Amino acid sequence: MKEFLKSNIDETPSMIILGVVILYVLVVVFILYLLFLHRITVLCSIICIVIFTLIYLPRFLIINKFVKKDEIKIIENYIMINGVGIDFSEIQSFRVEEAKPQIVFFINNKMIMFYYAKFYLKLQTEEVIFSVIGSEKISLLKEFLHQLIG
Repeated sequence: MKEFLKSNIDETPSMIILGVVILYVLVVVFILYLLFLHRITVLCSIICIVIFTLIYLPRFLIINKFVKKDEIKIIENYIMINGVGIDFSEIQSFRVEEAKPQIVFFINNKMIMFYYAKFYLKLQTEEVIFSVIGSEKISLLKEFLHQLIG
């Protein structure tokens, strides 16, 4: 019975971006609709839109993280981070800084979540910092690096 009531979790980037933009547009259009019906004044509508934008700003920062995400590929004996290859033998240690998962919105009994983590790879000469988005990618990369250094 509990499995029936449990929400599914989805973290599709296109779904997150689309949901954030559509909800913002719907609220702003509703405020403008009230303005054109002369139910609220121009000053009140501007104040409402500014306040809603400030409250909604963290959701826009999520979209910014999607736009600026790092590209990570594991190819044979090295890991490619934004086109720069790092040999596995150079990696001495790593640490992960995971952010708390954020619930973006709910739709059709699905919870749309945003998972984000920063990885710090300590190499022989420098430290490389990159970000990963998605719970499955984060857990797979942590497990892979544990086995690699292990």
